[in-house]
Amino acid sequence: MWVLMFVVAFIFIVFFTPIGMVFTIVMALIEWNYDVFNIYYKNLSISLDQFGNVALAGLFNLLLISAPYHLFGDPDETISSVLGKNKLKGTLTYLGKRLDALLNGLDKNHSIKSIEK
Repeated sequence: MWVLMFVVAFIFIVFFTPIGMVFTIVMALIEWNYDVFNIYYKNLSISLDQFGNVALAGLFNLLLISAPYHLFGDPDETISSVLGKNKLKGTLTYLGKRLDALLNGLDKNHSIKSIEK
């Protein structure tokens, strides 16, 4: 059953996301409301981050952390949060530290600020 639900969800995402994104952009431009635009992309970023945390859990647990302190895979947590928790514990691998540095280059102390309680 869950495989079928995944297929249906995936089809909806592939076909309807572009339409929804264009609609939101056009509406934000018509209303000239930058806050709507900004919040929309923030929420999209967080949801993609949570999806990535689940979809890449096995690979990231192998490559980005050196000990099973706080594992990737929780659907309600972002990759950034997991990186931050492991950074504080000192369990990031070389690749984990590089990804953390990349994110911190975009947003200072990103992984630490992203830690979810």
